[in-house]
Amino acid sequence: MKKTLLAASVAAVIPFTPSIVFASDDALIVTATRTAQTADETLASVSVVTKEEIEKYQYKTVAEAISGLPGVTIANTGGLGKQTSLFLRGTESNHTQVLLNGVKLATNAFGAPQIEHIPLNQIERIELVRGPQSSLYGSGSIGGTIQIFTKKGSGELTPHLSVGFGTHDTKETTFGISGGDASNWYSLSGGYTETNGFNSCDGRSGTLFIGCFATEPDDDAYRNTNASIRAGHRFANSAELEFFSLYSEGQSEYDGYFNTTDFLQHTFGAKLTADVSDRWTVKATLSQGRIEADNEGAFAASFADNQQDHFSLQNDFQINDEHVLVLGYDYEDDKIKESGGFTETNRHSNAVFAQLLGEYGAHSYQLAVRNEDNEQFGSNTTGNIAWGTSLSNNLRLNASFGTAFVAPALVDLYSPFGANPNLDAERSKSFELGLVGKHADITWSASAYRTKIKDLIALDSLWVPQNISEALIKGLELQAATDIAGINVDGQFSWIDPENKSGGVNDGNVLARRAEQTFTLNANKAFGDFSFASKVFVSGRRFDDVANNRRLAGFTTVDLVGAYKINKDLTAQVKVANLFNEEYETVAGYNTDDANVFFSLSYQPAN
Repeated sequence: MKKTLLAASVAAVIPFTPSIVFASDDALIVTATRTAQTADETLASVSVVTKEEIEKYQYKTVAEAISGLPGVTIANTGGLGKQTSLFLRGTESNHTQVLLNGVKLATNAFGAPQIEHIPLNQIERIELVRGPQSSLYGSGSIGGTIQIFTKKGSGELTPHLSVGFGTHDTKETTFGISGGDASNWYSLSGGYTETNGFNSCDGRSGTLFIGCFATEPDDDAYRNTNASIRAGHRFANSAELEFFSLYSEGQSEYDGYFNTTDFLQHTFGAKLTADVSDRWTVKATLSQGRIEADNEGAFAASFADNQQDHFSLQNDFQINDEHVLVLGYDYEDDKIKESGGFTETNRHSNAVFAQLLGEYGAHSYQLAVRNEDNEQFGSNTTGNIAWGTSLSNNLRLNASFGTAFVAPALVDLYSPFGANPNLDAERSKSFELGLVGKHADITWSASAYRTKIKDLIALDSLWVPQNISEALIKGLELQAATDIAGINVDGQFSWIDPENKSGGVNDGNVLARRAEQTFTLNANKAFGDFSFASKVFVSGRRFDDVANNRRLAGFTTVDLVGAYKINKDLTAQVKVANLFNEEYETVAGYNTDDANVFFSLSYQPAN
C-alpha cells in the first residue's frame, strides 16, 4: 500500500500492540510515531480521548478523562487540584512521559508531571500510547506516553462561552475565539475554575505515614486561572510555523505539614515544518516548560521552581513507497531552584535517534534505536523491534520487544538530605503480543505484555536512595466497541500483576497503589435534541504500602450525563458523578468525592 511521508511513519520505537483508538479510521495519530499516521494503519497500543468525548461525558480533569482507559490507575489525595499520580501498566508514577503539542511538559523534582493542574477545558484531544517509548522520547517512557493537544482553530471566526456550577460551590467559566483559513489558524481562550472542595484528609491519619498525619476537618479549596494560545501560518512554499502556550496558575489547599500551595504551570514553544523536497521533511521545535510551587503551612514554608528547555530537530525521509526513515536530535536542559538547598541545580542531555518503517506484502516491521547522553548519569541506549502481519482482512497479529529507561530524579541526586549522585538510570525490557480484529460489527483487541524493570531506585536502611529494587509486571488488556440498537457502547478490562522483586522481606508483594483489575463500560445515545451518556468504572483492590499491610478495597462508580440542545448554538448539560455515593480511597487516609452534581451551559455559533 502506497503511503505518504506523514501518513506512514510508524514509530518503531514502541513495543507495538494491537489497539482500538475509538476513532475513525482516517483519524491521525501522532504520538506513536512523532509523525502522523491514520488510526487504521497504526500498530501501536493507542487510546484517544477527543474533545467530543470530553464534552459528552463532561470530564473535568485529565485524570478523569483517562482513568477508564486500559492499563491506567489513578491515585488522588483529596479531590480537584490535589496531588494526582498516574500508574500506567503498573509502572511508577514517574515512568510515563507527558507531552503537550509535541514537546515535553516540565516535571517536578521527583521527575513526575503534575497533571492535576492541566486545564481540560483548553484541550482538543488526548492520545495515550501504552508501552516503552524511550527510543522516541528518551527518559520517562517505561510505561508509555501521553500527549495533550490544545485547541486549534479553523474556518470562520467563532466565539465560544461556557459557564457551570455544582456541588461544593464549584464554578467554572471558559471563553475564547478561534478560526482560520488555508494559510492561517488561531485559537485563543481562557478559563477559571473554583471550588470549596471537601475535606481532603479523612481524620484517621493519627498513624504515622498514613494520609496527611493530621486532623484538620475543613474544606480544602482549589482555584485555577488558565489560558491557551495556538496560532500558525502556512507559507507559499508549504512551510508551516506555529506558536502555542498553555498557562495555569492558582492555589490549592490541603491538610498536613503544608496547608496551601500557590502554583504556576506554563508550557510554550514554536514549531517549524518545511518540505526540503518531495521526499524530505524537516521539523524543528523549541520549547520551555515551567513548574513553580510555593508551599505554606502553620510552621513552615518552602518553594520549588523547575524549568526545562528543549530543542528538537527531526528529518523524515520517504525512501520509497514502502519505507520511511526518521533521523533526529533532541536537547534538554533542566534547572531547579528550591528552598532545600540542592547541591546541583542544573543538568542537560543530548540524544540522537533513528527509526525505520517497512512493509513487505502482508507484513510490517519497525526498527528503532536512540542514544541519550546526560552529563550527570552518562549514556543510555534503547531500542525496539516490532512485527505485524494480517492474518485476514479482519484480523491482525503483532509482536514486539522494547527497552526503556528513566533518569534518576533531581531529589534523589541532589537533595542535601540523603542524596546519591552515583545513581544509575532505572531500566526496563518489555515483550508484547496482541491481536486486533473486527467481526460482526464489533471492533476488538487483546494484548498481553511482560515488563521487567531493573535498578529501581529505593531507600536503603539509612534512607539513602540506591539502585536496589526490581519489579516484574505482567498484564492483559481487552477492549471492544460496537453499536447496539443505536446506542454506542465501548468497554475495557485490564488485569495486571505488578510484583515486587526486590529479594527482601517485600519480595513477591504487589507494588503500592496499583489496582490489579479495572473495568470500564461507556454508553451514549442521542434522541433528537437530547443526548445521554453513562460511565461505569470498576476498580479492584490495591495496597497502599510496599509491605501490603494497608489494603484498599475495590470500588464501583457510576456517572450519568444528560444534554439538551436548546437551539443550534446553545446546549445545557447536567452531570451526576458517583451516582450511588460510593465511599472509597485511592490513597490511604485521603477522601474521595461523594455523589455530586454539575450543571453547565455552552454557547458556540453553529457553522
